Amino acid sequence: MLIEVSEEFQKQKIDKTTREKSGNATEIVIRNHLLRRNLNLSMNPNVTIQGSKIKNDLLLLKNGVNPNQKIFTSDNVKMVIEIKNNGVGGKTLENGKREDPNKLLRVKFNELEGITNVRNFAVIVLSETLLPPRTPFKWRFKEKVIGKENCKVFTLVARQLYPPGGLYIKSSIVEMLQNEQMKKTGEFQQLINYLQNL
Repeated sequence: MLIEVSEEFQKQKIDKTTREKSGNATEIVIRNHLLRRNLNLSMNPNVTIQGSKIKNDLLLLKNGVNPNQKIFTSDNVKMVIEIKNNGVGGKTLENGKREDPNKLLRVKFNELEGITNVRNFAVIVLSETLLPPRTPFKWRFKEKVIGKENCKVFTLVARQLYPPGGLYIKSSIVEMLQNEQMKKTGEFQQLINYLQNL
C-alpha cells in the first residue's frame, strides 16, 4: 500500500485538478482497498453529516445508501473513519507544548457524536515507527489516548524509521522493504472484519 500511495502522490503532483475530487493519496489507496471488500463507503473527500460542518475523510455507510453524496444524514452512516499517513505532533501551544493529535481527534469525535448521534469511529494509520531499534513514535494514534470506547485504531504497516525524503518517495519505500525495515502488522484484516461486522 505504501508503494501505491507514493505512486498516487506522484500522479496528483502531475494532475492535481482531476484527482483532487478523490482526496489525498493515502485516503484514495485505503478507500480502494476497502471497496474491494464490498463495503459501502463515501466516495468523495471532506464529506459531512447533516447538522455538522465537520469534514470527514471517509464514512462507512449503510447498505443501499448512495456513496457519491457530499452530505449524508446520520441515519445513513454506520461509522466515521479518519485516515492518517502517520502520526504527527500538532502545532506548538503558547506554553511550549505540542498538541496531541489523539486529543484533537477525541474532541472531533465527541462533537460529531453529540451533533449527529453517530457513535462509531475508526482511525486507520497507514504506517508508523513501531519496530526496534527505534522506540515507538510519541505522537502515534492510540485508542487509550483518544479515550473513546467506541473508537478503534488500526495501524497497517510498522516501520523502523521515517525514510529520507519522506513516505511519498517510492525508492525509499522499496529500499526499506529490501532492508526489512518495515512489515505488515496484520491489522488490515482485523479492520476488514471489524467493518464487515458493524
